[in-house]
Amino acid sequence: MTTTDVVKADAAAAGERGLTRRTARRLAWMERTVYAAAGTWAAVGPQMDLPWWAHGAALATGALTGFVLWRRSDTDDWTRTLASSLRALPVLGWSAAYTGGLLIPVFDYPNGWPMLGAAAWTAVMIPMAPWTRSLGVQRAVDNLPVLAGETEAAEGEPVTFADHMRALWNQSQATGDTTLEGIRQYDRTEPDFEAVIMAPAGQTVPRTLDERAIAGVFDIPVDAVTTKAVDGYGPGRLAVQVAPLLAKARRVEQALEVEAENPGSALQQIWAEHVNCTGGAAPGVHLVAHSIGEEQIRLRIAAPRGKTLRVNHEALCSALGIDDVSRLVMEGAGPREAVVYIYRANPLLHVRSPTVEDLTMDDRGRISIGVAHDGSVARIQLFNFDTGRAQHGITAGTTGAGKSGLMRILGAAQRISGVISWMADVQGGMSMPEMEGRIDWMAKGPAETMQQLRALHAVKEYREAHSRGRGDFDFHGQWCLIQWTGDEINRLLSSLDQDVRKEAAWMIGDLQKTGQKVGIGVDLAVQSLHLKELGDNHEIREKGKEGHVFLLRTASSSTQGMGLDGIAPIGAHVSPIPERIYEGAGAKELFEGTAATEGVPTPGMGWLITEGKAILFRTFVLKKVNGLYPQLEELMDGRPMPTLTPEEARAAGAAYARRGTEAAKEAGKATGGPSRPSRTGVDMNALNSELERITGLLEADNKARQETGEGLLEAGSKARQETGEGLLEAPSPMEAAKAKAPTIRERILASLKDHPEGLALKEIRTAVGCGTEGGPATRSVNNEVSALANEGGLVALGKGVYRLP
Repeated sequence: MTTTDVVKADAAAAGERGLTRRTARRLAWMERTVYAAAGTWAAVGPQMDLPWWAHGAALATGALTGFVLWRRSDTDDWTRTLASSLRALPVLGWSAAYTGGLLIPVFDYPNGWPMLGAAAWTAVMIPMAPWTRSLGVQRAVDNLPVLAGETEAAEGEPVTFADHMRALWNQSQATGDTTLEGIRQYDRTEPDFEAVIMAPAGQTVPRTLDERAIAGVFDIPVDAVTTKAVDGYGPGRLAVQVAPLLAKARRVEQALEVEAENPGSALQQIWAEHVNCTGGAAPGVHLVAHSIGEEQIRLRIAAPRGKTLRVNHEALCSALGIDDVSRLVMEGAGPREAVVYIYRANPLLHVRSPTVEDLTMDDRGRISIGVAHDGSVARIQLFNFDTGRAQHGITAGTTGAGKSGLMRILGAAQRISGVISWMADVQGGMSMPEMEGRIDWMAKGPAETMQQLRALHAVKEYREAHSRGRGDFDFHGQWCLIQWTGDEINRLLSSLDQDVRKEAAWMIGDLQKTGQKVGIGVDLAVQSLHLKELGDNHEIREKGKEGHVFLLRTASSSTQGMGLDGIAPIGAHVSPIPERIYEGAGAKELFEGTAATEGVPTPGMGWLITEGKAILFRTFVLKKVNGLYPQLEELMDGRPMPTLTPEEARAAGAAYARRGTEAAKEAGKATGGPSRPSRTGVDMNALNSELERITGLLEADNKARQETGEGLLEAGSKARQETGEGLLEAPSPMEAAKAKAPTIRERILASLKDHPEGLALKEIRTAVGCGTEGGPATRSVNNEVSALANEGGLVALGKGVYRLP
């Protein structure tokens, strides 16, 4: 074959893609010019003194091309595999020639070998022109092929669909002297068309030219051909319709009629023709079993052994004729199997209200928070009795996705189950007004949320110091399980105040890392899972995903990906949640103008990822009356409200004692900033005042330990008055006996006040009472000293020696 013949063949092949012969010829010559230049570089490039990355790029290009070719060859579509192989051939050959040139100095081969290899590659690629040739492999109309050389079009004109059909007609011996005229394609992307068969003047269309003969001309099923006489003309003309796609649609309708008499047969036929077939929604995926009910169809599907199941949700809906994608749910059951649920209507449009039994913790530490798509209840763990640890969680959803509704249900379940519930609404209490006065502490706004976090961190340190080294939490012991829930916590963790943002991120991260062992769980509700919205602390996101993750409707696929990263169950198929579901709004209704315009909103609908499973669910629905949920209030009222023990209350501090009062609101506004010294500077006057207050508390505490009865009361009252605590209401004798003990941080600062030269870390531990009965743990003191030094509250003089600024 000469070079001219190759160009003509390439042009004919490209013409099947709608290119002109002139364009195809230009593509071929352009491709050959590239091969000539690339072959020259493959010969001289390895011999040049280039940076390592320049040679590495050539090798990486070949490796990447081989990997892509391997991935694309995993299909039953041989035309796609052939086209991919043709396009990968020049890159793989060039990379091999270049690699050979690089290996010459290593194996001490003759220097002419790499040039010979590059020349051989160039000599093969130039006449082949595989890229231009590959354009003709994948045809636009794959079931109506064109024989190369049969269609003769004018120079510079494209080869049309009508030309293709006439070429096939003229090439067949069964058509005789007839011609195919008036060809009208229904859709340029589909092969269906109609035309008129014309006999020569004075002759008739042969009787042998029936539907069977015409089907043989175009190589299509016989039922795809229909003929009839042309109105107003004689037997010299015959109208014909060639419609393989319409015939396939008719077969589907017939299969549905058969299904009514023989359930399951039509479903298997549809699966074979539209799903498990070349070009189908899921080639190679088999329908193993099925179950058909009144409101639900269940399919068990599986990929071949050695393959993983990969099914596109929208493509599967299209293949099964489902317009509303929310009616199809797929749950993975391993790497190669899954169960597909098809519903007559979305099963989560109407969800029941919760009951006391739903919100009561069972013997596995679980509560019910909603209904799954299959009608079962959706459960999460608040406490894991197997490990003896509290559970964390994180909820992601955009505005209106139902985060606050989910937090309400969690708060009610915590109170009913005997869990101390602390909740924070950074938005100022607008999201969950029903929780005010019905849980132990409802913090509103950024300032009070910071107070709550500091108090919770102090309680955690108290429990660590008095847990006697135990590595798990005794659910039935002296302390109650605490669950802290932060709604709209993004507002705090992305605050413009750098000190507030850093302190909040540090406290939340520390509670997540060490709170589980002492019975403190953390639930976060956020709009975004990006690090900039989480205080630039990736551990907050990762630790939050250890328990349960709620993925409600999100504003971006990246948030969904971040939520699933690292915890997505094997074979999970998580589909997006629509903002509204429109029943009766298909293409037919839209065309007829009868489509529903009012959709059903989907707040509370989402995916629950817990215990290695991904479940489509919706939270229990509560009826709103005047902006409130009285049904939720009724469930909570009359139930005991768990609170902290007196010792824990003292550790939590004055903010806990003032919770829920007007004084708490005013104090929250006044103390919205960080309580810890910052790196930017230390207010020495404020620090000295704080040290004076701590010293007074320590002296009062020591004196109170030595005295009993009225003397204890007088000492406590006097200490409160001297340190400013007398601004509060005078305590009762019992309250005075249980006066607030200084925190670890306060003890550290007080111990250093009388030692301006500084103390070693070991001396600080001794001064604050480490190793004594009731004293803090060594680890807690070490952590607090490190935190003070990092924040500028202490100055490090040397290895392990610290003093006040």
